[in-house]
Amino acid sequence: MTMEDEPYPLVLLLFALAPTVCFALMWPTGDDDMWWAAVMALPFYGLVSLHHLITKPYTQQRLTALGLVVLMAVAVWSVFFAAFGHPWHWDDAMFISSLAFCYAPAVVGALALPGFVEDDEHRMPMVAGAIMALPLCFLAIMPAMIFLG
Repeated sequence: MTMEDEPYPLVLLLFALAPTVCFALMWPTGDDDMWWAAVMALPFYGLVSLHHLITKPYTQQRLTALGLVVLMAVAVWSVFFAAFGHPWHWDDAMFISSLAFCYAPAVVGALALPGFVEDDEHRMPMVAGAIMALPLCFLAIMPAMIFLG
């Protein structure tokens, strides 16, 4: 099975984007409705991610990519908190910047991690793992706040 044999995980992407977009809209505006929309979308994202992990081969590669991207997101949030302090003191531009940087690990993971595997059939699972990490990139704020709070 090569990368061309496994289709792009479009359904997984759509379900991962639902809470991701809600978080992205909520963060700079503080809109509580977007928070609750994301919270309601998370169980569906979780079910689709779990289904994807169970029914597709190369679960280890998917989980590796997921874990690496989430760890990178925790590191990004930690750097933001260490450099700029608590978000209560941020201006609008800082919220937008932090949002762009917190999702950067997922983009970097989807683009770079497939290059680190030798077998072609392991490339799409690495992309799928990075896609699964999208909502978790924002939620990585929680461990970063705990460690630096």
